[in-house]
Amino acid sequence: MTASSTGSFNVYWKAALVAGGLGAWSLPVWNVVVNPYQVFKAKYSIGERYTASTTNERFLKVEYLLNEARARSPATPGAIAAHINNGNEVGNPSARPLLDAFIVGSSIMGLVAPGLVNRHFPARHFYNLAFLAAKPDEILASLQALKRGGVPVKTLVYGLEPIAFTDTKTYGPAYWLHPETGWQSRQRVIFDYLFAPSLSDGFSRLVTAIGGQPSVRYDIEGTGRYVLERYDREIKADHEAFVRRQFPVNAQPVVAPPWIESRFEDFRQLVQWLKEEKVETRFYLNPLHPYVINAYGDNRLAEFKQKIINLTGEADIRDCTELLNNEAANRNFYDYKHFRPENTGSVIGCGLGKVRS
Repeated sequence: MTASSTGSFNVYWKAALVAGGLGAWSLPVWNVVVNPYQVFKAKYSIGERYTASTTNERFLKVEYLLNEARARSPATPGAIAAHINNGNEVGNPSARPLLDAFIVGSSIMGLVAPGLVNRHFPARHFYNLAFLAAKPDEILASLQALKRGGVPVKTLVYGLEPIAFTDTKTYGPAYWLHPETGWQSRQRVIFDYLFAPSLSDGFSRLVTAIGGQPSVRYDIEGTGRYVLERYDREIKADHEAFVRRQFPVNAQPVVAPPWIESRFEDFRQLVQWLKEEKVETRFYLNPLHPYVINAYGDNRLAEFKQKIINLTGEADIRDCTELLNNEAANRNFYDYKHFRPENTGSVIGCGLGKVRS
């Protein structure tokens, strides 16, 4: 190799090294500025907070509740100041009700306003701790992390549906657990988020930020629930057209996947922990769209109910499966899984009301 060719090789090598370095660091910059999972601070990011469809509830809700518990600790400056000022200053955590009760479950439960549940437990203050596609082991890990972090867990309401026990879908960074659950160290989690391959999720976030009309809004630092704003806009514009899009008349029937038996074992462990911690707990079965009811069939739905009864040891589990299964079903649901908030009051009344003799 001649001297000139060696020089050219060195130039190309250095250029490739620089380009590779820029490429490697462009990903962390993208993830911080675009912030598709909303785990980085808002002051470095674009767009309105908690309006990304990929907002990581598992991380952010636990983070918020742990921060609230830390702020209330007698050792913190904020709590000392609150005591001096009798807890009346604006923005002081100690002036807000202590969250001590939680709504858990999948995205179906995420639409539930805590105030509706609080009516049945007037001595408690509920927060919606439901997660998209939540599994029993994730719920248990998050509750244990909260308990270790000083968050009181006195009452729990868990609306169940069979989908969570058959779902085999693999989920990405928007579903990673909070590091306090013991999943990974905080440093490792932040590093993974910095270098997460988030091109698709990031572009979705950019479109939302530029358009200014989010499809979903999460009330992480308030009630914990979320609102499907895009669906609500479409319903307001033309409900019949929305129904035709969401529930095509020629939809092909499906058969639900088989049970994932390990999920029931995870649920058993959750129930056991709740009993050991003496947490007041209410379980009930959520309403299902007729399409989903047909996918599982009467026998499997009966089997599911019996499994839940056996695992909880509660024979009086309220079964609201058929509550919205009527001629207006398509208007009662956003899609085949999520019933609309207008029906939440009747659902909670069914799930938490007095058991008929």
